[in-house]
Amino acid sequence: MMKRMLFVAVAFLAAATACFAQTADIKIFATSDVHNNYLPYDYFTDTPNEQYGLVKALAPVYAARAAGENVLLFDDGDLIQGNPMGEVLAQTLPTKKNPSPIMTLLNAAGYDAMTLGNHEFNFGLPYLNAVISGAKFPVVNANVVKGKSLKPYFTPYVIIKKTVKDRDGKERVIKVGVTGFAPPQIIQWDNANLAGKVSTVDIYDAAAKYVPEMKKKGADIVVLLAHTGMSAFPRKGGEENAGAYLADIPGVDAVVTGHAHMKFPSKAFASLPGVDLDKGLINGIPFVMPNSFADNIAEIDLTVELKNGKWTRVDAQTKLLPVWDAAAKKSNYEAIPELVNILKDANEKTLAYIRAPIVADASTGGPSAGEVTAPLTSFFALERDQYSVQIINEAQSWYAKTALKGTANAGLPILSAAAPFKAGGRQGPKYYTNVPAGPLAVKNMADLYVYANTVTIIKVTGADVKEWLEMSAGQFNRIDPTATAEQDLINDKFPTYNYDVIDGVTYQIDVTKKARYNTDGTIADAASERIVGLSYNGAPIDPKQEFVVVTNNYRAGGGGNFPNVNPGKIILSSPDESRQVILKYIASRGKIDPKADDNWSLAPFKAAGPVVFQTSPLGADALPSGITFLGLLDTGYGKYALKTE
Repeated sequence: MMKRMLFVAVAFLAAATACFAQTADIKIFATSDVHNNYLPYDYFTDTPNEQYGLVKALAPVYAARAAGENVLLFDDGDLIQGNPMGEVLAQTLPTKKNPSPIMTLLNAAGYDAMTLGNHEFNFGLPYLNAVISGAKFPVVNANVVKGKSLKPYFTPYVIIKKTVKDRDGKERVIKVGVTGFAPPQIIQWDNANLAGKVSTVDIYDAAAKYVPEMKKKGADIVVLLAHTGMSAFPRKGGEENAGAYLADIPGVDAVVTGHAHMKFPSKAFASLPGVDLDKGLINGIPFVMPNSFADNIAEIDLTVELKNGKWTRVDAQTKLLPVWDAAAKKSNYEAIPELVNILKDANEKTLAYIRAPIVADASTGGPSAGEVTAPLTSFFALERDQYSVQIINEAQSWYAKTALKGTANAGLPILSAAAPFKAGGRQGPKYYTNVPAGPLAVKNMADLYVYANTVTIIKVTGADVKEWLEMSAGQFNRIDPTATAEQDLINDKFPTYNYDVIDGVTYQIDVTKKARYNTDGTIADAASERIVGLSYNGAPIDPKQEFVVVTNNYRAGGGGNFPNVNPGKIILSSPDESRQVILKYIASRGKIDPKADDNWSLAPFKAAGPVVFQTSPLGADALPSGITFLGLLDTGYGKYALKTE
């Protein structure tokens, strides 16, 4: 009788345990696209900026830990490049005794893992490997492989044993599988650094391979750190922006995306299949994308239950925590002092570097320093030709004349392509080139040219130049001349770094016509031609004539999906950094009178209603002809109207 009662009691207890599963709550915090913005300081303008900075963005993580919550912290890549501090740190190869301050910072902040973005490869593999060797946490990447072997170059994934407290306060161990991915296009964008050393595989394919492997090895939950944007286009394979497709892989519990410098959850992604913006889910899987420059940190709140010895995700909610309260015009978080102190020496070196004047390279025989007689700005670089872009093209063409001397392509006409890298957009109303008149310092080069690109020269035809410009013209919305309602000129979904201006030819852009290309380089309207009057040396361009175009390694490597612009067209991959070329060009000229040559413009059109755009309110202080300032918006942008005929 006693045995029977004991058996019943045990069976009842087992049944009760099965009915009342143990529950735990986990906060996953994630940063992405920090681009060296660790401190709340703008090295381009040499002024404090409280609207961003990793030392501030991490405040919610510290608060959650102090409150006893279960916390995981990840970074999604593009961490070590992006502003002058990255340039300064890259001048010294880290060692075990002297690790990179970047990793010292992340170690102190308690990161659990990170992955690599495309810009991690800008300084080459030796520097990257030296930097990440200082990490006291796993650095994972599953789609960069050794040569053609398909063997992972980096650690493809880890399974972290995380001790958490369940809702009853009891300590439990949850196994968290973590893997990461970079855009496959890095092999083209950084060809000079990576060719023959590594190759890449498709992001989705890599995830589909390793997620089941992690689950088989005991991972309770799986987190993907995917340095990639998200697209609503059907998957074809090899995409740069493959994030949303990862929601289709069984076993995935959370996805951190980045690369596109956008926010998720946000209305910008409302058209994605399976999206739930209220909870921040895609096909039921929590997703986040925390914008850029550490102006947000992403939070994924996971609820997991222990059933039959396995932890399972049962609920999730995602959100973004902004560093800056735009409405109240105040910071939401204070900088964490211990993290600020870690970067004291790096900050001082960076300030000394950016404040140094531009001095002439003795080999140029130029003046002792460069200066401009008027400000260099990009406030209206999307609406008309501005010298802040033209000076880049001048420098690139100047460089190419020497670089091509004595080669088989020396006699070809030289064109140059450059974009207004700092033109507001998703980065905000302060993200513009604004160099005052007077002597130029090194910091001004970073203000003109943000990225650590290298000069690359390709050979194309006149027909290729036409299609290149048609792709660039996607920067503009189609303006309906008959519409009486207000129309926005600028297509906000088109990145300004893809708005290439090509110098050496003249042309106009007819915005009353539809864009010929979609933002991903696919044909939108094959019959539409926005580029009109395209001429070289005063005559219509010959579609068959050959040209060399000086650009950067990103564009020549296929970045931006421009038609007929690819590594197969490269005739010179220079090791010289674009910013250094601009610096030397300025030093060789000395005093510069910054007047654009107006080789391009918007074709005149008449519209029944107002045509408007947004840019920095500082542009109102020196309005170009044909543009009217309408007022200041709550976002901090100025609103302007374009005069139509």
